[in-house]
Amino acid sequence: MTITPETPRAAIVGAGLMGRWHAHAATRAGARIVAVVDTDRSAAAVLSARYPASRIASDLDELGGIATVAHVCTSVETHAATATTLLAAGLHVLVEKPLAASPGETAALLEQAVAADRLVCPVHQFPFQRGVRKALEALSTVGPVLHLDFVICTAGAAGEEARASLVESVLPHPLSLVSAFLPGALARLKWQVVRPHPGELRAVSACGSATVSILLSTSGRPTTNTVALICERGTISVDLFHGFSVIEAGGVSRARKITRPLARSAATLSAAAQNLIWRAARRQPAFPGLNELTAMFYEAVADGRPSPISPAEVLEIAVARQLILNSGGV
Repeated sequence: MTITPETPRAAIVGAGLMGRWHAHAATRAGARIVAVVDTDRSAAAVLSARYPASRIASDLDELGGIATVAHVCTSVETHAATATTLLAAGLHVLVEKPLAASPGETAALLEQAVAADRLVCPVHQFPFQRGVRKALEALSTVGPVLHLDFVICTAGAAGEEARASLVESVLPHPLSLVSAFLPGALARLKWQVVRPHPGELRAVSACGSATVSILLSTSGRPTTNTVALICERGTISVDLFHGFSVIEAGGVSRARKITRPLARSAATLSAAAQNLIWRAARRQPAFPGLNELTAMFYEAVADGRPSPISPAEVLEIAVARQLILNSGGV
Protein backbone atom coordinates (compact mmCIF):
# COMPACT_ATOMS: atom_id res chain seq x y z
CA MET A 1 0.00 0.00 0.00
CA THR A 2 1.23 3.47 -0.90
CA ILE A 3 0.91 5.70 2.16
CA THR A 4 -0.08 9.31 1.51
CA PRO A 5 -1.31 12.09 3.83
CA GLU A 6 -4.83 11.28 2.61
CA THR A 7 -4.62 7.58 3.50
CA PRO A 8 -7.33 6.83 6.11
CA ARG A 9 -5.92 5.81 9.48
CA ALA A 10 -8.06 3.17 11.17
CA ALA A 11 -8.28 2.02 14.76
CA ILE A 12 -9.83 -1.33 15.66
CA VAL A 13 -11.63 -1.35 19.00
CA GLY A 14 -12.14 -4.97 19.96
CA ALA A 15 -9.60 -7.53 18.75
CA GLY A 16 -11.87 -10.57 18.55
CA LEU A 17 -13.25 -12.30 15.47
CA MET A 18 -15.10 -9.28 14.10
CA GLY A 19 -12.18 -7.00 14.88
CA ARG A 20 -10.00 -9.15 12.65
CA TRP A 21 -12.52 -9.04 9.80
CA HIS A 22 -13.01 -5.29 10.19
CA ALA A 23 -9.26 -4.77 9.96
CA HIS A 24 -9.25 -6.85 6.77
CA ALA A 25 -12.15 -4.83 5.32
CA ALA A 26 -10.52 -1.53 6.29
CA THR A 27 -7.28 -2.40 4.52
CA ARG A 28 -9.23 -3.56 1.47
CA ALA A 29 -10.86 -0.11 1.48
CA GLY A 30 -7.43 1.54 1.40
CA ALA A 31 -7.00 2.32 5.09
CA ARG A 32 -3.90 1.81 7.20
CA ILE A 33 -4.42 0.10 10.58
CA VAL A 34 -2.66 2.33 13.11
CA ALA A 35 -4.06 1.20 16.47
CA VAL A 36 -5.76 -1.69 18.22
CA VAL A 37 -7.62 -1.35 21.52
CA ASP A 38 -8.78 -4.26 23.65
CA THR A 39 -8.95 -4.97 27.37
CA ASP A 40 -7.35 -8.31 26.48
CA ARG A 41 -3.82 -7.12 25.77
CA SER A 42 -2.75 -10.46 24.33
CA ALA A 43 -5.59 -10.39 21.77
CA ALA A 44 -4.68 -6.81 20.89
CA ALA A 45 -1.06 -7.83 20.44
CA VAL A 46 -1.97 -10.68 18.09
CA LEU A 47 -4.08 -8.44 15.86
CA SER A 48 -1.64 -5.54 15.98
CA ALA A 49 1.20 -7.84 14.91
CA ARG A 50 -0.58 -8.41 11.59
CA TYR A 51 -0.27 -4.71 10.76
CA PRO A 52 3.28 -3.36 11.21
CA ALA A 53 2.15 0.28 11.28
CA SER A 54 -0.21 -0.31 14.20
CA ARG A 55 0.30 -0.01 17.92
CA ILE A 56 -1.61 -1.16 20.97
CA ALA A 57 -3.48 1.78 22.46
CA SER A 58 -4.23 1.73 26.17
CA ASP A 59 -7.54 3.58 25.97
CA LEU A 60 -9.91 5.32 23.57
CA ASP A 61 -8.72 8.82 24.42
CA GLU A 62 -5.42 8.11 22.66
CA LEU A 63 -7.08 7.52 19.31
CA GLY A 64 -7.96 11.15 18.54
CA GLY A 65 -4.34 11.91 17.71
CA ILE A 66 -3.70 8.62 15.93
CA ALA A 67 -6.67 7.61 13.79
CA THR A 68 -9.31 9.21 11.59
CA VAL A 69 -11.76 6.28 11.63
CA ALA A 70 -12.57 3.75 14.35
CA HIS A 71 -14.22 0.34 14.00
CA VAL A 72 -16.14 -0.70 17.12
CA CYS A 73 -16.24 -4.49 17.45
CA THR A 74 -17.01 -4.87 21.15
CA SER A 75 -20.07 -6.22 22.98
CA VAL A 76 -23.41 -4.49 22.34
CA GLU A 77 -23.72 -2.99 25.82
CA THR A 78 -20.46 -1.05 25.27
CA HIS A 79 -21.34 0.39 21.85
CA ALA A 80 -22.99 3.62 22.96
CA ALA A 81 -20.31 4.66 25.46
CA THR A 82 -17.49 3.65 23.13
CA ALA A 83 -18.90 5.45 20.09
CA THR A 84 -19.68 8.52 22.22
CA THR A 85 -16.04 8.77 23.30
CA LEU A 86 -14.74 8.22 19.77
CA LEU A 87 -17.03 10.84 18.22
CA ALA A 88 -15.97 13.31 20.93
CA ALA A 89 -12.36 12.59 19.99
CA GLY A 90 -13.11 13.60 16.39
CA LEU A 91 -13.23 10.19 14.73
CA HIS A 92 -15.69 8.79 12.22
CA VAL A 93 -17.12 5.56 13.63
CA LEU A 94 -18.25 2.28 12.06
CA VAL A 95 -19.99 0.12 14.68
CA GLU A 96 -20.94 -3.55 14.64
CA LYS A 97 -24.70 -4.06 14.77
CA PRO A 98 -26.74 -2.99 16.56
CA LEU A 99 -25.41 0.57 16.75
CA ALA A 100 -26.60 0.79 20.37
CA ALA A 101 -28.66 -1.24 22.81
CA SER A 102 -31.75 1.01 22.64
CA PRO A 103 -33.43 3.48 20.28
CA GLY A 104 -32.72 6.28 22.77
CA GLU A 105 -28.98 5.59 22.74
CA THR A 106 -29.10 5.24 18.96
CA ALA A 107 -30.79 8.63 18.54
CA ALA A 108 -28.28 10.26 20.89
CA LEU A 109 -25.32 8.91 18.88
CA LEU A 110 -26.83 10.05 15.59
CA GLU A 111 -27.39 13.55 17.01
CA GLN A 112 -23.86 13.67 18.41
CA ALA A 113 -22.42 12.69 15.03
CA VAL A 114 -24.30 15.51 13.29
CA ALA A 115 -23.15 18.02 15.91
CA ALA A 116 -19.54 16.85 15.56
CA ASP A 117 -19.71 16.76 11.74
CA ARG A 118 -18.67 13.11 11.83
CA LEU A 119 -20.20 9.92 10.44
CA VAL A 120 -21.45 7.09 12.60
CA CYS A 121 -22.80 3.96 10.93
CA PRO A 122 -23.86 0.48 12.06
CA VAL A 123 -22.70 -2.60 10.18
CA HIS A 124 -25.94 -3.57 8.46
CA GLN A 125 -23.98 -5.18 5.64
CA PHE A 126 -26.62 -7.49 4.13
CA PRO A 127 -28.22 -4.83 1.86
CA PHE A 128 -24.77 -4.30 0.33
CA GLN A 129 -24.29 -7.92 -0.71
CA ARG A 130 -24.05 -8.68 -4.41
CA GLY A 131 -26.92 -11.18 -4.18
CA VAL A 132 -29.21 -8.69 -2.45
CA ARG A 133 -28.40 -6.03 -5.02
CA LYS A 134 -29.30 -8.51 -7.76
CA ALA A 135 -32.56 -9.30 -5.96
CA LEU A 136 -33.44 -5.62 -5.69
CA GLU A 137 -32.87 -5.17 -9.42
CA ALA A 138 -34.99 -8.25 -10.21
CA LEU A 139 -38.02 -6.89 -8.35
CA SER A 140 -38.88 -4.74 -11.34
CA THR A 141 -39.35 -7.98 -13.30
CA VAL A 142 -40.87 -10.41 -10.78
CA GLY A 143 -42.45 -8.05 -8.21
CA PRO A 144 -44.33 -6.79 -6.37
CA VAL A 145 -43.45 -8.60 -3.15
CA LEU A 146 -46.24 -10.63 -1.58
CA HIS A 147 -44.31 -12.43 1.14
CA LEU A 148 -40.87 -11.84 2.66
CA ASP A 149 -39.71 -14.90 4.60
CA PHE A 150 -36.46 -15.01 6.63
CA VAL A 151 -35.03 -18.22 8.07
CA ILE A 152 -31.96 -17.69 10.24
CA CYS A 153 -30.47 -20.60 12.19
CA THR A 154 -27.28 -19.45 13.85
CA ALA A 155 -24.64 -20.87 16.18
CA GLY A 156 -22.12 -19.44 18.60
CA ALA A 157 -23.92 -19.29 21.93
CA ALA A 158 -24.15 -21.65 24.89
CA GLY A 159 -26.65 -21.17 27.70
CA GLU A 160 -30.01 -19.43 27.72
CA GLU A 161 -28.68 -15.93 28.38
CA ALA A 162 -26.13 -16.15 25.57
CA ARG A 163 -28.71 -17.54 23.15
CA ALA A 164 -31.15 -14.73 23.92
CA SER A 165 -28.37 -12.17 23.48
CA LEU A 166 -27.40 -13.68 20.13
CA VAL A 167 -30.96 -13.33 18.83
CA GLU A 168 -31.01 -9.68 19.94
CA SER A 169 -27.75 -8.94 18.13
CA VAL A 170 -28.73 -10.72 14.90
CA LEU A 171 -32.20 -9.16 14.61
CA PRO A 172 -31.04 -5.92 12.88
CA HIS A 173 -29.95 -7.95 9.85
CA PRO A 174 -33.40 -9.05 8.64
CA LEU A 175 -34.87 -5.69 9.64
CA SER A 176 -32.35 -3.89 7.45
CA LEU A 177 -33.49 -6.06 4.54
CA VAL A 178 -37.16 -5.40 5.25
CA SER A 179 -36.25 -1.73 4.91
CA ALA A 180 -34.48 -2.44 1.60
CA PHE A 181 -37.11 -4.68 0.02
CA LEU A 182 -40.17 -2.82 1.31
CA PRO A 183 -39.08 0.85 1.39
CA GLY A 184 -40.99 2.92 3.91
CA ALA A 185 -42.81 -0.08 5.40
CA LEU A 186 -40.72 -0.86 8.48
CA ALA A 187 -42.00 2.02 10.62
CA ARG A 188 -45.60 0.96 9.96
CA LEU A 189 -45.28 -2.71 10.85
CA LYS A 190 -47.00 -4.10 13.94
CA TRP A 191 -45.46 -7.38 15.01
CA GLN A 192 -46.87 -10.59 16.39
CA VAL A 193 -44.05 -12.34 18.21
CA VAL A 194 -43.66 -15.93 19.38
CA ARG A 195 -40.74 -16.78 21.68
CA PRO A 196 -41.09 -20.38 22.89
CA HIS A 197 -37.81 -20.18 24.84
CA PRO A 198 -34.59 -18.13 24.90
CA GLY A 199 -32.79 -18.26 21.59
CA GLU A 200 -35.91 -18.89 19.51
CA LEU A 201 -38.04 -16.13 17.99
CA ARG A 202 -40.61 -15.79 15.23
CA ALA A 203 -41.98 -12.38 14.32
CA VAL A 204 -44.76 -11.87 11.78
CA SER A 205 -46.29 -8.73 10.35
CA ALA A 206 -48.17 -7.36 7.36
CA CYS A 207 -47.95 -4.14 5.37
CA GLY A 208 -50.64 -3.64 2.77
CA SER A 209 -50.63 -6.71 0.53
CA ALA A 210 -47.24 -7.94 1.76
CA THR A 211 -46.45 -10.11 4.77
CA VAL A 212 -43.13 -10.46 6.59
CA SER A 213 -41.98 -13.45 8.63
CA ILE A 214 -38.69 -13.64 10.56
CA LEU A 215 -37.57 -16.91 12.13
CA LEU A 216 -34.48 -16.63 14.34
CA SER A 217 -33.18 -19.82 15.93
CA THR A 218 -30.01 -20.60 17.86
CA SER A 219 -30.87 -24.33 18.01
CA GLY A 220 -32.15 -25.12 14.50
CA ARG A 221 -29.68 -26.98 12.32
CA PRO A 222 -28.02 -26.87 9.89
CA THR A 223 -27.04 -23.23 10.26
CA THR A 224 -28.59 -21.15 7.53
CA ASN A 225 -29.40 -17.55 6.68
CA THR A 226 -31.85 -17.06 3.83
CA VAL A 227 -34.65 -14.81 2.68
CA ALA A 228 -37.28 -15.74 0.11
CA LEU A 229 -39.15 -13.02 -1.75
CA ILE A 230 -42.35 -14.56 -3.03
CA CYS A 231 -43.67 -12.20 -5.68
CA GLU A 232 -46.52 -12.05 -8.19
CA ARG A 233 -44.33 -12.97 -11.17
CA GLY A 234 -41.67 -15.15 -9.58
CA THR A 235 -39.64 -15.93 -6.48
CA ILE A 236 -36.18 -14.74 -5.44
CA SER A 237 -34.16 -16.81 -2.98
CA VAL A 238 -31.17 -15.11 -1.37
CA ASP A 239 -28.43 -17.00 0.48
CA LEU A 240 -27.24 -14.39 2.97
CA PHE A 241 -24.42 -16.51 4.37
CA HIS A 242 -22.77 -16.61 0.97
CA GLY A 243 -24.18 -13.53 -0.74
CA PHE A 244 -25.86 -14.89 -3.87
CA SER A 245 -29.43 -15.10 -5.14
CA VAL A 246 -31.49 -17.33 -7.42
CA ILE A 247 -34.41 -15.96 -9.42
CA GLU A 248 -37.26 -18.22 -10.57
CA ALA A 249 -39.74 -17.02 -13.17
CA GLY A 250 -43.40 -17.38 -12.31
CA GLY A 251 -44.72 -19.12 -15.40
CA VAL A 252 -47.15 -21.99 -14.79
CA SER A 253 -47.15 -25.21 -16.79
CA ARG A 254 -47.09 -28.97 -16.27
CA ALA A 255 -43.57 -29.20 -17.68
CA ARG A 256 -42.30 -26.44 -15.37
CA LYS A 257 -43.86 -28.18 -12.36
CA ILE A 258 -42.16 -31.47 -13.24
CA THR A 259 -38.74 -30.00 -14.01
CA ARG A 260 -38.65 -27.30 -11.33
CA PRO A 261 -36.58 -29.27 -8.76
CA LEU A 262 -33.89 -29.93 -11.37
CA ALA A 263 -33.97 -26.42 -12.80
CA ARG A 264 -33.81 -24.86 -9.34
CA SER A 265 -30.91 -27.10 -8.30
CA ALA A 266 -29.00 -26.27 -11.48
CA ALA A 267 -29.61 -22.54 -11.04
CA THR A 268 -28.50 -22.69 -7.39
CA LEU A 269 -25.33 -24.63 -8.28
CA SER A 270 -24.48 -22.15 -11.03
CA ALA A 271 -25.10 -19.10 -8.83
CA ALA A 272 -23.13 -20.58 -5.92
CA ALA A 273 -20.15 -21.46 -8.15
CA GLN A 274 -20.05 -18.04 -9.82
CA ASN A 275 -20.34 -16.36 -6.43
CA LEU A 276 -17.48 -18.44 -5.00
CA ILE A 277 -15.23 -17.45 -7.89
CA TRP A 278 -16.25 -13.78 -7.57
CA ARG A 279 -15.54 -13.71 -3.83
CA ALA A 280 -12.24 -15.58 -4.17
CA ALA A 281 -11.05 -13.08 -6.79
CA ARG A 282 -11.84 -10.25 -4.37
CA ARG A 283 -10.42 -11.94 -1.28
CA GLN A 284 -13.77 -12.00 0.46
CA PRO A 285 -13.78 -15.33 2.33
CA ALA A 286 -16.43 -14.38 4.91
CA PHE A 287 -19.14 -11.87 5.82
CA PRO A 288 -20.23 -10.85 2.30
CA GLY A 289 -21.29 -7.24 2.18
CA LEU A 290 -18.85 -6.11 4.87
CA ASN A 291 -16.16 -5.09 2.38
CA GLU A 292 -18.69 -3.21 0.26
CA LEU A 293 -20.22 -1.31 3.17
CA THR A 294 -16.80 -0.51 4.62
CA ALA A 295 -15.56 0.81 1.27
CA MET A 296 -18.65 3.01 0.90
CA PHE A 297 -18.20 4.32 4.43
CA TYR A 298 -14.59 5.31 3.74
CA GLU A 299 -15.61 6.93 0.44
CA ALA A 300 -18.26 8.94 2.28
CA VAL A 301 -15.68 10.07 4.85
CA ALA A 302 -13.21 11.08 2.14
CA ASP A 303 -15.74 12.93 0.00
CA GLY A 304 -17.78 14.52 2.78
CA ARG A 305 -20.87 12.61 1.71
CA PRO A 306 -23.65 11.23 3.96
CA SER A 307 -23.30 7.82 5.57
CA PRO A 308 -24.16 4.85 3.29
CA ILE A 309 -26.99 4.09 5.75
CA SER A 310 -29.09 7.14 6.52
CA PRO A 311 -29.68 8.19 10.14
CA ALA A 312 -33.44 7.87 9.56
CA GLU A 313 -33.05 4.24 8.47
CA VAL A 314 -30.70 3.45 11.35
CA LEU A 315 -33.19 4.78 13.89
CA GLU A 316 -36.13 3.07 12.16
CA ILE A 317 -34.37 -0.30 12.44
CA ALA A 318 -33.49 0.36 16.10
CA VAL A 319 -37.12 1.14 16.93
CA ALA A 320 -38.43 -1.94 15.10
CA ARG A 321 -35.89 -4.14 16.87
CA GLN A 322 -36.98 -2.80 20.25
CA LEU A 323 -40.66 -3.29 19.43
CA ILE A 324 -40.04 -6.96 18.68
CA LEU A 325 -37.83 -7.54 21.72
CA ASN A 326 -40.29 -5.80 24.02
CA SER A 327 -43.12 -8.03 22.89
CA GLY A 328 -44.07 -10.56 25.54
CA GLY A 329 -44.55 -13.18 22.87
CA VAL A 330 -46.58 -16.33 23.39
